[in-house]
This record gives sequence, C-alpha cells and structure tokens, in this order.
Amino acid sequence: MTILEENHHNFLFVEHDPLLYEDAEKRMVEYLAQALRQTSREATILLYSPALDPHLKKITDLADRVFCIYCEQARGCAKPESKMSPGAQRTLEAYS
Repeated sequence: MTILEENHHNFLFVEHDPLLYEDAEKRMVEYLAQALRQTSREATILLYSPALDPHLKKITDLADRVFCIYCEQARGCAKPESKMSPGAQRTLEAYS
C-alpha cells in the first residue's frame, strides 16, 4: 500500500499475489482496490497475475481504471472457454 500511496511514476506494473490475503482481514481486498483506484487517477496501472482468482476478480471490479493481465483461471473460478495449447507462451508478448 505504501508503494501506491507514495507513487511518483506515470506507469506502475504490479504483480498480484493471492497469498497476501490468506491471513489478512476480509476488507483488505477492498482497501487495496481503493488504493489502486486512487493511484490510477495519476498513473497507468498494469496488474499482472498468473491466474485469475476471486481476490483479483474483486480488485479489478472495484479498482476502475486498472488494466489486469492474467494467463489462466485459478481453481474455483469459472473455466476458460478455450485451453492453452502445450508449450503456449505464458508471459507478456514482446512488440517490435
């Protein structure tokens, strides 16, 4: 949260870690979403996660102007319509 509150950059790349919410109070997701929403007024925020989990879903719903990138659905979330083929790229693509 301190990183978001003291941000002086135009672009922020944030990695989501669902383990942060295991021992946290129930409203932590809402506090983080509110901080992301506030920071996104002055900076572009890219929120990355290897999988979409319930915490990330709630954060992206509440945070507003935050871009979220994930590779696959986490267990317990709705299944994706198509599966990735074996050996498919699981990182952000490079553009030339």
